[in-house]
Amino acid sequence: MSEVLAQLEALRQAGAHHRDPVRFAYLESFATRLAESRRAPSQKHQEKLEQALADYRARTDADDDESQGDPATPRYESPLATLLTRLRGDGEAPMELKALAPIREAQARQQLAARIQHAITHVPGDAGPLNAHRQVARALAALQDISPEYLEHLVTYLDDLMVLEKIPATKRSS
Repeated sequence: MSEVLAQLEALRQAGAHHRDPVRFAYLESFATRLAESRRAPSQKHQEKLEQALADYRARTDADDDESQGDPATPRYESPLATLLTRLRGDGEAPMELKALAPIREAQARQQLAARIQHAITHVPGDAGPLNAHRQVARALAALQDISPEYLEHLVTYLDDLMVLEKIPATKRSS
């Protein structure tokens, strides 16, 4: 089994793992699972791995013959290979799924509503009628009754201002 792992490492050192990254990952995973298994791998599994490795070598050799050893020759990269590259962090950062945008927006609105509700309900008990905290809580409650959308907008704006306030003055001026 260590012989197969050594062959895979030699292929990786030669750069053959870039030809078909998904297939190469399959071979590495298969070999690793067989090597780390508590039981001795069956002859059937060993033959399957060796055959898959031989097929991979034949395919990469055929690709080398077609491209004449020119690494600049463009090759087709499957969507699964692209996904594997992104998941491993070898390429650019993965794009966020479009389906997650509405979920993130709904979650942000829920968190904002919870923060507003917390600000309205958690007023000090011993605060007098002219206490600033109590006045702000009343204003937020009144604004929530009049226009909840505007209140969300206002709170978001205030959050942005607080973030900007935390930026050191040297970064703000440039």
